[in-house]
Amino acid sequence: MRVDNLSCKKSRWWLLVAGGLTLSSGWVTAESTEPLQTVNPPAISGLLTNPGSGVARFHDQDLSVAQYPATGLEYRRYYWSEVEPKEGQYNFALVDEGFAAAAAHQPAMNVGLRFMILDGPESGSEIPQWLIDKGIKGSWTPDHKTFVPDLDDPTYLAYAQRLIQAFGARYNNNPELAFIDIGMVGAWGEWHNSNFPTLQPLQERYPPALLNRYVDMHFSAFPDTPKIMLLNGYDSVAYAAKRGAGWRADCLGDWRNFSRTWSHMSNDYPERIAAAEAAWPGFTLAWKKAPVSLEICGHMAEWLSEQKYTREEVQATFDWALAQHASTLNLKSTDVPQVYRDILDKALAKIGYRFRVVSLTHSARARPGQAVSLNSQWANDGVAPIYLRYTLAWRLQDPRGNTVAQGSAGDDIRQWLPGRHSSAYQLATPRSLEAGRYQLDVGLVDKNGKARIQLANEGKLSDGWYRLSSVMIE
Repeated sequence: MRVDNLSCKKSRWWLLVAGGLTLSSGWVTAESTEPLQTVNPPAISGLLTNPGSGVARFHDQDLSVAQYPATGLEYRRYYWSEVEPKEGQYNFALVDEGFAAAAAHQPAMNVGLRFMILDGPESGSEIPQWLIDKGIKGSWTPDHKTFVPDLDDPTYLAYAQRLIQAFGARYNNNPELAFIDIGMVGAWGEWHNSNFPTLQPLQERYPPALLNRYVDMHFSAFPDTPKIMLLNGYDSVAYAAKRGAGWRADCLGDWRNFSRTWSHMSNDYPERIAAAEAAWPGFTLAWKKAPVSLEICGHMAEWLSEQKYTREEVQATFDWALAQHASTLNLKSTDVPQVYRDILDKALAKIGYRFRVVSLTHSARARPGQAVSLNSQWANDGVAPIYLRYTLAWRLQDPRGNTVAQGSAGDDIRQWLPGRHSSAYQLATPRSLEAGRYQLDVGLVDKNGKARIQLANEGKLSDGWYRLSSVMIE
């Protein structure tokens, strides 16, 4: 670590304003005439596993790291019949289990949620029987096995709104909820019914204004939660993005999965993105405010055994994901062929956010009760911001590992887009602080004060904070 002594500077720091602290009689501010020093914490390369970023774990399915990258997101999808089996009785325990599984994972993960109404024609009805018994409009498959509700039925709409509102009331303010995936329309909540050959396509059957009501109910129920929506939502995906949603795409990596002359990568995605951008200029910048999440087509093992994709094709797949500023990849918790693994790992080093301390200029010495000036330069080396709130915190520790001073900077790191960022903070120290050398640490902490975000720097401590420098208290 390089340390530079800078020239003496005199400045007055007002902690109440700059640090956002309420000071008691044991803490004071002071003019500082002490020399400054700059440290450049060494960077590290390679993968970082962070909440809400990188690879998703699909419904609690774990593989070894040799088979599958470490995961930062627990992705859960639930059918209406599962979460409201009886009218007005919500199965919150089922969803709570998903959050518990994410919290128990090492490292702990965020959670993504989607609610759904249909599977396939052969699967049986996925809306609860009590709702069908109310006489809502809809159609049965020819074998009378699966009921498909009419999305414009007023009774159905009212109960759908009530369902999403109930789960929003419980989970909207959950700090571990990375996103709500706007579902409730089409098979698997994926805004199509193409797997139902007897049904009229959704976008022909319903006007955009009707489908947008399903977008609106998610915004109403989850106003503070990041939201994503499938790219094939036609006019509704642009509508959702205009309201502040990100987007997701299914079948990432399809170069010839369905046809030799048509693919998602070459044809479907470019056309849909262009259409969404035409409907709302700004769609391609939606990633700045909400996540982009991508789900692969089939399994990566099939890419090798059946599609026989070249390394160049796989490289092009993940290059495209980076170009879309993706934050999460759903690889469906299945083995990644070793022949592709290095390509995937290199992409994962950039997927989502990747924070790094570039430099820290701080007071080399201070007196008890005097503020320690902290001016830091940061880089987000990823392709997207972080979308949940975490706090930039600083602390001083004594030689025994006791924290003697700690404070939170006011930076909203959700605004840290890819590139460089600056932060200035004055760390108050107690007037009773004994003379000696104290270690200076930084952490990106959750609402409970636990350091949760791994940085691309050396110096990580066992509690997740990073040791950057030290300060002499005289």
